[in-house]
Amino acid sequence: MHRPDLRRPLRLLHSQSGDRAGSDYSAGGAARPRPRKESGRRGGGPAGLEAARVSAARGHEVVLFEAASEPGGQVRLAAQLQRRREIVGIVDWRVERCADLGVTLRTNSYAEAADVLAESPDIVIVATGGLPNTGFLEAGEDLVVTSWDVLAGDSKAAQEILLFDDNGAHPGMMAAESLARAGATLEYVTPERSVAPEIGGTNSPIYLKAFSECGVKITLTERLTAVRRDGNRLAATLFNEYSKTSQERLVDQVVVEHGTLPLDELYFELKPDSVNQGAVDYDALITMQPQAFAANPDGSYQLFRVGDAVSSRNIHAAIYDSLRLCLTF
Repeated sequence: MHRPDLRRPLRLLHSQSGDRAGSDYSAGGAARPRPRKESGRRGGGPAGLEAARVSAARGHEVVLFEAASEPGGQVRLAAQLQRRREIVGIVDWRVERCADLGVTLRTNSYAEAADVLAESPDIVIVATGGLPNTGFLEAGEDLVVTSWDVLAGDSKAAQEILLFDDNGAHPGMMAAESLARAGATLEYVTPERSVAPEIGGTNSPIYLKAFSECGVKITLTERLTAVRRDGNRLAATLFNEYSKTSQERLVDQVVVEHGTLPLDELYFELKPDSVNQGAVDYDALITMQPQAFAANPDGSYQLFRVGDAVSSRNIHAAIYDSLRLCLTF
């Protein structure tokens, strides 16, 4: 098995949060696949920054590529809501620690597989984040906007809006509050039996207070399945999980929050030439042992992915991904 030079191994971290609105999804990293044209504002988020911080603290040389002008990813989106601005400290603290530890941060750096390999890395960590998931719709995916569009300011509030939240966390609730406070008549729809079950009891009341103040209508146990044009408006089809019946809402705008899908193109490009074929030895991970799996002993680097580049998750889970992995390097 190829083993890194433990005197000064090179960590290549990759970041990409190329959301349709303009990244946690979202993580700092080694090079980024080019963000979509309309998604240039997203920066690297907490998963990649944590991987860089921990690796550097353990004495390794770290190069962190970032396609945007500053790190941040979905955390910077979350900070758009005035009362949650302090959440950006999650990113800022890690950026400062990375600077203190000598991490090389290359912003505005769009890198592909060839650029990553040009650094002759011992380990590549792909923290590319994800894109908002709108593919669950049977029809009308091109007619909806996402919570990221709303929070990034790329989509303004229409008069009557239906917001569908099947993620149950802060992004959908933040977008709903933002739209309601902008003066929209808003219906918040979720397939859950309660509002935003992923948000704890400390945070839920402030959202519910805002909903009450702004007259937001809350509809439970309904799932958005399709959207179609109806004149100059949109007809949203809702399916009830219990009665197995459907109904339509006629609105001016449909906003969806359905988590993210991984941006994993770079990971799969790099996978064939990696020592471990991109796999994680979970038994070793759980017991805090080094990653020694070697499916391809002729490979030239180990390859891992963290955060939303694996699957949609929250900030805490993304940071923990990187922390427990990099502590074994």
